[in-house]
Amino acid sequence: MRNAWKGLTVGAFAGAGVGVVLDLFDRVGRRAGKATTKASDKTKSEARHVAGVIEDKVRRD
Repeated sequence: MRNAWKGLTVGAFAGAGVGVVLDLFDRVGRRAGKATTKASDKTKSEARHVAGVIEDKVRRD
């Protein structure tokens, strides 16, 4: 029975370690998703600005 308790202890720590790693990956994935959305919004905004500048330039000429 001594070895069973050792196995349970090692398994508990290993399981906790895997859980922490999975939580870390989940957080990183969520942050990456938010950053991608912000970058996409910024790119759209910049594209609209460039299109407006070009349109103004064409109208003047």
